[in-house]
Amino acid sequence: MRKGILIAVVLAVTVTVVLTALLAGCYDSTKKEGNLEKRASLTVRDDGTFVIMQLTDLHLTTNGTYNKDKQTLKWVEEALDTVRPDLVEVTGDATAGSPPGRDKAILALANVFEERQIYWAYTFGNHDGEHIKGEDGEDVWIGKEGKRNVLSEYAPSCLETLDTSAGEAFFSENTRGNEEVYDLLTGYEYSLLARSEEELEDPDAMGVGNYVIELEDKSGEVVFAVFHMDTHGKFYIDPAGNALGADGYSDQGYVGLTQKQIEWYESKVKGYSEKGIKSAIFMHVPNYAYRELAETPGELNEYGVPSFDDDQEKAKGLVPQKYADLEFIKGEGVYAPGWDDGLMEVIAENPSTTLISVGHDHNNSFVISYDTAAKYGSGEEVLLSYGRTSGVNAWSRDIPIGATVFTVHTDKTSATDIYDITQAFPTFKYAEKGNR
Repeated sequence: MRKGILIAVVLAVTVTVVLTALLAGCYDSTKKEGNLEKRASLTVRDDGTFVIMQLTDLHLTTNGTYNKDKQTLKWVEEALDTVRPDLVEVTGDATAGSPPGRDKAILALANVFEERQIYWAYTFGNHDGEHIKGEDGEDVWIGKEGKRNVLSEYAPSCLETLDTSAGEAFFSENTRGNEEVYDLLTGYEYSLLARSEEELEDPDAMGVGNYVIELEDKSGEVVFAVFHMDTHGKFYIDPAGNALGADGYSDQGYVGLTQKQIEWYESKVKGYSEKGIKSAIFMHVPNYAYRELAETPGELNEYGVPSFDDDQEKAKGLVPQKYADLEFIKGEGVYAPGWDDGLMEVIAENPSTTLISVGHDHNNSFVISYDTAAKYGSGEEVLLSYGRTSGVNAWSRDIPIGATVFTVHTDKTSATDIYDITQAFPTFKYAEKGNR
């Protein structure tokens, strides 16, 4: 029986989510004009700790009819029953594929959390919203065929790196597909997924699911905050002025965070920083800081986008593992955007966030330290973490699946003291390799 957990979540949503007090705690909801502000409250543990379990890249395509999906769902159940976390962070690519398989998969996952009465948060990955239901109910892949958003308008920092004279750079938003998934998850009692007012006003720039979960102590004081941000999908360069959806687009990697998202984060984190409240960020695609530490830039391609050296042996020398009791694994490149989005500078100017944890790269699993003071002259240590890939079916996965567990000590102030980080692994046999 879980006792003494407190989560305060501010939701700005367009639908009513009913949360009831099945666990100890109190709830109150107030309806504002134009949206619903919902606050769900439970207390942190008596010793000031709070346990977060990260599941990432589950890549479910069915509700268990496919054997690898069945094994993944079995692992999620075992992980929850073993760890009994206070909160589960699902950091993207929980699903992959088209409706209705996508929908059945995400509902099956939601039911696992709900049956166990465990709170869970969701952030979208690049695969969750790649497909939508067409006007006639048919499957529509909106990778390159989706709405064209000119990259420079949403991520102007890319212009410092990207040679736009070679062709227009644009990203095909997954927002429409993510909104379909969001709508499926809003009615669940233990789901904390939310949308900010800013993203409802500008979904192209913000995506889906930018929100903050606040942790409070027994007296109702906020003692920690958890940020969530949508890292969108891929961007492409059209060197020939092709018509929308035509061949000839050049895949140039991932969008990451837009300028408006960085501004949203800054507006929120300032308040926590001023009060000395620490925070963490959970999202799907790693940001540029991971590349800064874990890889070395190579030559620019024909469009001015930098390539990176992802050699495993070199990386071991470049990346000091922060937690020696965790196995260092870097089995692939860091597939982050090729430009600095400015997130780390904002973190340095507003010391609060001490951890960023992502997924996306299925064969990477390590925790490294980013010294913002050394680079920007202010700030403190930030841990950059890869959550352990959790899905049996994760594409090209070569490492064992698992889950990353963060025990947060809310009464501590330095990154190393705040987080105890461990990993959990299945006790049963499953497919050794991911889908190829």
